[in-house]
Amino acid sequence: MPLRKALALAAVLVAAAASAAAADIGTGGGARPAPALPSRVQATCGDAKAPQFPIGARIRGGPAVYRTGGDPQSWYLDLTNTTAGECSAIHPVVVFTDKARALRPAHLRMEFDTQGGTFPVSLEHTDRDEIIAVFDGGDAFSGFTVGAGGTLTVKVRLAFASDAPHGEAVADAALVQRKGDDGDWVGEAGGYHFTVEGPQDTDEAGSLARTGPRETAYAVGAVAALAAGGGLLLGARRLRTPPRAR
Repeated sequence: MPLRKALALAAVLVAAAASAAAADIGTGGGARPAPALPSRVQATCGDAKAPQFPIGARIRGGPAVYRTGGDPQSWYLDLTNTTAGECSAIHPVVVFTDKARALRPAHLRMEFDTQGGTFPVSLEHTDRDEIIAVFDGGDAFSGFTVGAGGTLTVKVRLAFASDAPHGEAVADAALVQRKGDDGDWVGEAGGYHFTVEGPQDTDEAGSLARTGPRETAYAVGAVAALAAGGGLLLGARRLRTPPRAR
């Protein structure tokens, strides 16, 4: 879909912001001020001049360990509308970054639930070796709607193929409000850390993952890599589709 590149751009920005800010942006009970980045885009769900995102978000309930070749494991993305008006056409975008930078779209299987059914996410690989998971749903899904002051919980299922690389990974999320082939960054959630391991059973498999920011070598490296291209985004107020695909 035409917006996918713009959504992926939003998610990459969030991945950098979550690591650099070293603070828990998503609270599930109200958004906090966004990182002071020159690429901060204007929110259109709520007061565009407010110093905070209109949608507070939190990733929760995910396992600490995924087994390659195993069944899908569930986790949840809470979306909380902190405004006095309805927010619609909300599309989450999740960025996966693994320590070895070896994950590819074929290694993941991911889907999300809506009132209209279950949809697979669209998975893309970036030139910085992140995996971008876009909750688009094609023409059958127009995005999530969150009522004024309300919270919507999205159930997500994730599994890894038998040949997926093992190691540590982290998931961060951006929330984008779609407007045709354009979109506004309206929320973010970060800090879902987990590991991908082989199929053997251990006591660790049933435990829940830790969420929230954490200092890791690969997270810091991701920020450094993204910072080099940050100048291209100076002054950007909207997430527009690039003129041509790379």
